[in-house]
Amino acid sequence: MSCVHFSDELKKNYNAKHYFLEVNLGHLKQFDEDAESKLRTYPGKFLPAFEEAARTVADELTAPRPEGEEEMKDIQISLTLDEYPTSIRRVKSAQVSQVVKISGIIVAASQVRAKATKITLQCRTCRHTISDQVLKPGLEGFQLPRSCRAPQSGQLQRCPVDPYHIVPDKCHCVDYQTLKLQENPEDVPHGEMPRHLQLYCDRYLTDKVAPGNRVTLVGVFSIKKLFQKSKGNKDKTLTGIRTPYLRVLGIHVETGGPGRAEFRQFTPDEERNFKSVT
Repeated sequence: MSCVHFSDELKKNYNAKHYFLEVNLGHLKQFDEDAESKLRTYPGKFLPAFEEAARTVADELTAPRPEGEEEMKDIQISLTLDEYPTSIRRVKSAQVSQVVKISGIIVAASQVRAKATKITLQCRTCRHTISDQVLKPGLEGFQLPRSCRAPQSGQLQRCPVDPYHIVPDKCHCVDYQTLKLQENPEDVPHGEMPRHLQLYCDRYLTDKVAPGNRVTLVGVFSIKKLFQKSKGNKDKTLTGIRTPYLRVLGIHVETGGPGRAEFRQFTPDEERNFKSVT
């Protein structure tokens, strides 16, 4: 598939105020095999660069923009794969931080909430400000600086430990949603319970599915710290434990397969034939 197709698709989506672009990794491999290999192996490093490149191209394609819309929006890259999907239990620890394709059934979906991608920090004592602190995508938390980064010499009062707080009005946020994926029944060995995996979706991938949908997902297999909800009775055995989740980069809802009827559009001639039969 030529680059002209993706340019036209990007321009059409941007003009329709849909700031995303769907890219098949097979097409990227035909264009540049090395770039496709690096994107699959190191998505955390190369996907932001891919989205920044798409933003630059969209800026060139849509210029000049109407008054009031001069500021460029961020572009989200949604990935698809032509490979056969694997089940949850076949994904191993060696694939952490790599792109994988998994199939299953959505069994739970949270409400869409806001998550900060850039934050501004301010010291409570000396008002020192750290602007545009970028947060990593996914369910990994962010550790605030334990000490003030402003020079402490010449101050009447030294800044205490944990001095920074987040300035809400100067944060940039996106929508995100967490889902719960369960193995397909045909993938569960006899006598075993189906396994589950938490999913993280953001921006245009939110509100795509509902519980009960069979889906095929492309995403980054990631890990996060296991936080304890209760402050009392801390269990030290959970220290250092990491739990897996999938940062979704592409969603396809299955309409065919076991228990599903393939949806198709009927032509006007076929509809007339149906009416004549009845």
